[in-house]
Amino acid sequence: MYPTLHLLKQQRMIKPIRRGLLGGIKAKFMYPIREQQPPPPPKEKKPKKVKEEPPFMVQHTYKQAMKGLYNKAHIQFGNKVSESGNKSRRTWKPNVHYVKLYSEALDKRIEIKCTAEVLKLIDRKGGLDKYLIAMRDKDLGEKMYYLKYTIKARKDILEGRDPTDNPIKSITGGTNNKRLQEGSNRNLLLESENGGKEN
Repeated sequence: MYPTLHLLKQQRMIKPIRRGLLGGIKAKFMYPIREQQPPPPPKEKKPKKVKEEPPFMVQHTYKQAMKGLYNKAHIQFGNKVSESGNKSRRTWKPNVHYVKLYSEALDKRIEIKCTAEVLKLIDRKGGLDKYLIAMRDKDLGEKMYYLKYTIKARKDILEGRDPTDNPIKSITGGTNNKRLQEGSNRNLLLESENGGKEN
């Protein structure tokens, strides 16, 4: 057994060696120099997720236009200037009407929110069905988009054709005797040739 003073002296000699990286021979064994390792292989970049854009129109301002036929009409803002030069804020809103328009293909009246300008265009085209079929998908909101393809599918069935190019077929899983999606409402029912009423 070593005396207590000898143990304390031994600790004092070892402590400064442990503190420094280059404190002596013991320090080299305690802190060995590491060999440089090759750099890690580069990580594989994950492919960026591409957002799938819906086929119909999506806008983040004046959202009520997506639920009706507005023909790109939008609310406008401006100032009303008095004679003395005072300005007061005001808005110009589209001339919107709730109307029931007849669809020849579905043989029913459909309540639609549309502007006065669109009503004139529908008269020029010769009805709601012809106007919707002539419209681009990106110019229609979700509700009117599904109404358009519901009318097209119904016309194909009445003419004895299978609506293969109809996007509603992939949504509902079939064309005949299936409930079609009409935007948020989904109220229209496409009847099959055999089970439905034949005109």
